[in-house]
Amino acid sequence: MKHKTSTLIIVLLFSIFITSCVKPFTEEDNGTTINLGIDDPFEVELTGNPTTGYIWEVASFEASIIKQIGEARFEPDDGKPGSDGKYTFEFQTIAAGQTSLNLIYHRKFEENEPPAKTFTIEIVAGTMGRILEE
Repeated sequence: MKHKTSTLIIVLLFSIFITSCVKPFTEEDNGTTINLGIDDPFEVELTGNPTTGYIWEVASFEASIIKQIGEARFEPDDGKPGSDGKYTFEFQTIAAGQTSLNLIYHRKFEENEPPAKTFTIEIVAGTMGRILEE
């Protein structure tokens, strides 16, 4: 009995460690399915340049499955004005279920134009830990 309890504790601690040490999802993850536990935080990091008029924005997700934490942040690659950089979005799963997380890279003032880029990942919440599927 003691051995089973120790093994279970080790597996749970390992799962928590793996979930907390995973890198943000990037353009390379576009179109994939991500399996997460409930209350798992995750980030999406996308390349862009707001000085061109383009911005990354969240287009849609099911708010009963995940929530966005705060506003997106932009950090230039080299710290100089006008530089490309990374937009970072923070989310957290809040209930079991499945949702598409859709982001668009567009110019807000070009209302009738399609986005220059899109990013979509399928989030499946309620699984044991973080798994990436193609």
